[in-house]
Amino acid sequence: MTATTPTMVDGLPSGQPAASRFGRLSVAVRQMRTRAAGARLDRWLLIVGGVLMPLGVLLIILGWVGASRTPLPFEQNDYLISGGILGLGLVIAGGFVYFAYWQTVRIQESREQSRELISAMSRLEGLLVSGVSMGAPGTGGNGAPGATFVSTASGSIFHRPDCTVVSGRTDLSPVDAERTKLQPCRICTPLAVTQ
Repeated sequence: MTATTPTMVDGLPSGQPAASRFGRLSVAVRQMRTRAAGARLDRWLLIVGGVLMPLGVLLIILGWVGASRTPLPFEQNDYLISGGILGLGLVIAGGFVYFAYWQTVRIQESREQSRELISAMSRLEGLLVSGVSMGAPGTGGNGAPGATFVSTASGSIFHRPDCTVVSGRTDLSPVDAERTKLQPCRICTPLAVTQ
């Protein structure tokens, strides 16, 4: 009995379908994306900008000190070039990097605020939809006369179902505003017609 070894094509046995190679490639690309997203580019921009600007200021100061110690202009040129111009370049580059950090953080905060706003609007939409279903048919749940209101078992006033006085209570009973002798709530004003 002879042992045969499968031939290898692109690191896989030749009998293995190309779909599994594509699947492996998809997994590798997904892993690269998660590593790149976790790199925290904004942190690196802050560090680089925070190092370049003070380093540039230090080079400018050292260039000035060196140039001020000699009265001859041709000796001052070396200090101006190495300290002054290089330092000025580092300050400007550090400023741009720090500005990029600030913009990155601002964009991230803007995106986070947008996500929170969309989430809040979705919750509000869900509450509005559920509030419409609490009203009587044909009234749209707007609190117009004839709508369904609620009261407590021993209460002397009736409320809208979303009134803060009765929200979260489980001992509520429905009340028809046209057929009750209960007084309307002064907080939620259930009989006020909303346009």
